[in-house]
Parts: sequence; C-alpha cells; structure tokens
Amino acid sequence: MSNEWPTARPDYDDLTACVLGEMGRWTVPGIAAGIWQDGHMTTIGHGVASLETRQPVTGDTLFQIGSITKVFTATLAMRLVEDGLLDLDAPVIDTLPDLPLADKDARRILTLRHLFAHTGGFEGDRFVDYGRGDDALSKAVAAFDTLRQWSAPGELYAYCNTGFYLAGRIIEQVIGQPFETVMRERVFTPLGLERTVFFPEEAITYPAAVGYLQKRTGAPFTVGRPYSMPRCVNPAGGIVSTVGDLLRFASFHIADGEIESTRLLTEAATREMREPRVAAPTIDVAYGIGWALQEIGGVQIVRHGGATRGFNASLLVIPSRRFALALLTNCGHGARAMRQIERWALEHFRGVRLTLPEPVDTPASALKAIAGTYERHDSRFTVFPEKGRLRVESVTIDEESGEEEVGDPFWMRPVGALTDHAFIVTEGRPRHALIDLLPASNGRPPLLRCWGRLAARREEPAGSHDGRANRKKAKRAVTKKSKRAN
Repeated sequence: MSNEWPTARPDYDDLTACVLGEMGRWTVPGIAAGIWQDGHMTTIGHGVASLETRQPVTGDTLFQIGSITKVFTATLAMRLVEDGLLDLDAPVIDTLPDLPLADKDARRILTLRHLFAHTGGFEGDRFVDYGRGDDALSKAVAAFDTLRQWSAPGELYAYCNTGFYLAGRIIEQVIGQPFETVMRERVFTPLGLERTVFFPEEAITYPAAVGYLQKRTGAPFTVGRPYSMPRCVNPAGGIVSTVGDLLRFASFHIADGEIESTRLLTEAATREMREPRVAAPTIDVAYGIGWALQEIGGVQIVRHGGATRGFNASLLVIPSRRFALALLTNCGHGARAMRQIERWALEHFRGVRLTLPEPVDTPASALKAIAGTYERHDSRFTVFPEKGRLRVESVTIDEESGEEEVGDPFWMRPVGALTDHAFIVTEGRPRHALIDLLPASNGRPPLLRCWGRLAARREEPAGSHDGRANRKKAKRAVTKKSKRAN
C-alpha cells in the first residue's frame, strides 16, 4: 500500500472539474466548494440541493456544517475572555456551582480549556432532545452526572460534544442570554455572516440543501429526518451556513482576529487557538482551542470537519500560506468526495501533499492480543485477527430506544511500531481512518479509541474472538430493541 492518498483521476485542471469528477465518482447529490487565497474568494456549487425539487446547489446554498460549529463556539469564548468575562483556566464550577458530574474530583478541576481541547474526560456523545426552549442547555447539563467519566480532566483526548454543550451553558450563564443570541451578536453579525443561522425556520428563508442518507453504495437515497439536531447540540454542531460565510470566518482567523480593518480578537488570542494542547488519536495531529491541528512538511494546517444527519462538511485553513478551503455536501458519504477534493486542492493551490502512514506486518500473536469486544453506551466493536489484519464488526445502539443496528465490517492494520498501538482502516468504511488502542493502566482494561470515541474492552473467555465464531454471530445479529436504564 502506498503511503500517499489515492490519486484522483484525472488530475483535474481546476476546482470545478475536480468537484464534478468527485461528485460523479462517489454519487453525491450536491457539493458547494469555496477557495480563499491571498484575499480573493471563489465559490461554486454543483448538483442539486434536493432530489425532489431539483433545486441547484450554488455557492449561496445553506448546508448544515455540524462540528465546524465548535470553532465558532471557541471563537466566541475567546472574545468573552478578552472582555474579561471568561477565564479558560478557572474551574467550571466557579460559574456553574451546581454542575453535576459523576466524578467529584473531575468536577473540582474541570476548566474551559479542558472542554475546548476535548480533554474533559467525560462521555462526549449524548443526543437526547431536551426541547426547543431557551432552557434546553440547562436541562442537558443538569443530567451530566449520568455521563461516564472515562479519565481525569487533561489526561487524554476523547472527542467530546457534551463538553461544548457545557461551554455553551457557561456562556449563557455569564451573559444572561440564550447561547444562539450571544453567538449572533458577538460573532455572526460583527463578521458579516449574513447566511449563517441555527434554526430550521431561519434556514428555510434561504436556498437550503436537504440531507440524504444511503445505507450502502448504490442503494436508494433517503431523506435525513428530522432535519435539526436537538437544540442542546447547537454549541457543538448546530450551525447552518454557506461556503462563502465559512471562508469569511476563515479569513478572520488568517488575519489573526481582524475583518475588513476591524479587530475583533487580538493576534495573540487567535494564535493561541492554533497552539497544540493535546495529541489527538491520529498521526501528527493535535488539538488546540476548537481547532484540529496537523503539520505537513513544516506547514501547519488547521481544520475541522462536520457530520450530521445527511450532511458532511469541511473547513481547512493554512494561515501561513493565506489559504482556506470550504466544502459542503448533502450526503452521508460525501466525506469520501471531500477527502479527494482536499487532497487535490492542497497540492494544486499550495503544493502541500497529504500522505498516509504505512501499514506494517505484525505477528499473529500480537494481533490476537488486541482481539476482543470493546463497548460504549452507543456502540460495540468486536475485533479479531484475520489473515494478518484485524477485522472489526460494529454495532450501533440508539441511546434512547436501545435499538441495535449491525454495521458493515471493516479491516485495519497497525502502522508504525506496534508499541504505538495505532491502526489504519485499509478496507471498508471509512477507509484510511486512523484508530488507536490505549494500553491498560492502573488495573483498568484497555480502551479502543475509534473515531475519537472511547470504548472499554469487555473481558470474555479465551478463544471467543476467532473469525469463524464472530462471522456466525454477525450473521445471526438482527435489529432489536432493549430496555434502557434512565
């Protein structure tokens, strides 16, 4: 296997050709794309925003941007820090003295800096609907004592949506207004983001894309319903926007806190957001304040992706080379097209080549030692050796209904030294994703960190993870419902 990203064919002449080629290659209904370089912006749209109405995608079409929202929330917090209203290093309980957390020690030392770097240590995925009222965030946070505490704050990276719910609630408490109002008044409006909104009743007043799901390649598309995430998710992933507005936001960060000669953040604050705070579970990737960070050939890339029900989004910025790329798609597997467009655009416009770590041959005994079932509240991964690789069978679990759904298997191989415990997906979805294993310590079972989320190994009888037994188990698995403890 080559350590370079697969070459997009043909080697496209321009952005339009690249977008059209990758749309067709991956059967994506619509893509909006935009480039900002050296002060100039170009936006394009291709395909359709709705398979039913055939409304065309343009550079002004609204898409859900998912977790790119986290960079907006971190930016808002930095504005409040500079106004003397927040302190990233003060204990969260200074602002929310009644904060419930399962771990009393964690509750005592948790800070905003932990939250923005995904090192809060508590379970990060909870998408329960607490209503559309202005009290949605306060209700969500009131149930945080039921979140599992995986580690002490600051100990390790684990992707944490709920940490951003908590950050949003702190902002509400400090300002005395709903989170969305504060964001609009202190980020959207000052930056001139005229088509950036939170709520569906706002999005519907503009040309807006419909999100689509597809169970497998070639299967029929289905509309991603409901359209919106629960309101409590807004600080972590609720923004709906355009590529133009995303690029305008990116240009603000490239200019280190200035927009059209108006300074909204100090240079020091925006650069602090891009300083590595914690190693993330991928090769040469770290997390700053809201931004995911990567360095290639001495060039820092700051970025964030987003995935919601039927939408995939990406914002990639190279501040030192005055370059930004925004991509928005209305398909669950649009990420595959985006990866190829990013690869092509980075090399074509700025001469930066993305590479992949090289898989290594590993003794069968070492692979067998990794085998096991790793569980979390919303998924289960069964890992076992198969022909020099590790086969992974996954099950997703609805956190409210307990309904289970068996996913397609994928295969991964170790990369680098075995002691690194890092793996790359070589076959199946999502191909080229990086996964790692955190070895056991302090008597705890090892943790599998998959898509940034932690799952704990379940102790089972020896021999229970051979390939034949698990294949039979996977064939017997059916969608089912189980009772969920409240």
